Amino acid sequence: MKKQKYCLFLLLIFLYFSAGAQELRLLKGRVTDSIPVQDSLGGSYALYIPQSFQTNTANPVIFVFDPDGRGRLAAQLFRRVAEEQSYVIAASNAKFKEDSLQENVTQALRMIGSVIKAIPIDTDQIFTAGLGEGAQVASALPIIYNDIDGVLAIGNAVLKPDFVVEKNRFMFSALVSDRDFQKFEIESYVDFFEDRNFPSELGYYSDDPKEWPDTEVISNAVAGFSLYSMERGSRDRNAAVVESLFQDELEYAERLRRKREYYPAFVKLEQIEEKYSDYDFEDILKAKKRELRRANPFRKQRREYRNIESREEIKQQDYIYFMENDLAIANFENIGWWAFQLDELQKIQEGGSAVEQKMAHRLEGFLKYYSAAKYDGIQKGNGSLDAKVFASLLRTVLDRQNPEAYLNIVKLAGQDGDYETALLYLEDLLKLGYDNMEALYDIPGILDLKLSPEYNELIQQYLGKSRYYRANVD
Repeated sequence: MKKQKYCLFLLLIFLYFSAGAQELRLLKGRVTDSIPVQDSLGGSYALYIPQSFQTNTANPVIFVFDPDGRGRLAAQLFRRVAEEQSYVIAASNAKFKEDSLQENVTQALRMIGSVIKAIPIDTDQIFTAGLGEGAQVASALPIIYNDIDGVLAIGNAVLKPDFVVEKNRFMFSALVSDRDFQKFEIESYVDFFEDRNFPSELGYYSDDPKEWPDTEVISNAVAGFSLYSMERGSRDRNAAVVESLFQDELEYAERLRRKREYYPAFVKLEQIEEKYSDYDFEDILKAKKRELRRANPFRKQRREYRNIESREEIKQQDYIYFMENDLAIANFENIGWWAFQLDELQKIQEGGSAVEQKMAHRLEGFLKYYSAAKYDGIQKGNGSLDAKVFASLLRTVLDRQNPEAYLNIVKLAGQDGDYETALLYLEDLLKLGYDNMEALYDIPGILDLKLSPEYNELIQQYLGKSRYYRANVD
């Protein structure tokens, strides 16, 4: 690992000092997309330059990493942050879902080096932000590049305790959807940094865990970077800016209250209180918290949140225990029980209380994640045919829209001569709307099945064509 770290650091230094700074036309107030990374390996990024940008001074920057390489979208989402808090936004177009973490970090470093060559950047105000796999990249970068001053990790992160040293302090800020099964893990990461006296912050949002939160949530999170820079002297203290940031966050808490989310509003106020503790807002926040405590549903909501957390932890442990046992013995008789568990969670999502619905979403996400991880391990290992079929079958039950396990059952059953099962799961897959005909004919080891009339007639029925279909002729 030390050798990898050293090599990546040398790569960054090379990019930074190589001759020939990039010719770049800076357009303020709009996203410029597809800017090439200035090296022979290719790649590009999107750039947003705020109206406050000055070419003769160093500028704060946030490097943003979207898991699907949607640089323009990511830059647009940070547009409000750029204008209100004076940040340059550089968002990579690399698709971080497709490569290893090491390769992804290398791509990120190449982009950082390219931006640093092209734009005057304040090396005391370099921040990273990412979603999902992009958050892993954003949180891994401080291990390699010590000039990172803050990380905004959304829905995921990488934590290497042995490489977190106090002399390389940075701010760790995390956002997690309250429907995300990784909520408790992200909370534990924040606790880790707090225990080591790193500046840290945790925020919640209610959108799809696989998508970016809205611009207001992002802006509130980045406000922590701006305050941190002011505290360190990297940014001038500006009372008007602090007041504006504070009012924005206070308004967000008020909107939660108006939606009758009293306990989440209270949690947000406590976060604001800690975040702005060096400023004269204590009386306002105490009054707001007192008002919330007096609301009749507040105590009930607080009690429900705490009870749900305990129930969820027990349920997760039960799922792990029973799944491990079922996988160990390929317990096909228990597949129906797993289908029932998923159905029950989906009923809660439709008819439970707001807090229960969020718990059910998290537990469903956990089941999909855990079963997928076990599936991958078993398929790559030397397990029995029964074990591989059971793991595939379990995954089709818990993640019904994922085609991989269906294709695997068709392969395993076909190779074993069980054509009836193979055709059954082929049809289930086609019913989901799967239309990759090439993949259906690239399944190895089942040539006889792929040439059979039954196989081709099913594909013809759902896709309108097949490779070896022959219509009956009278």
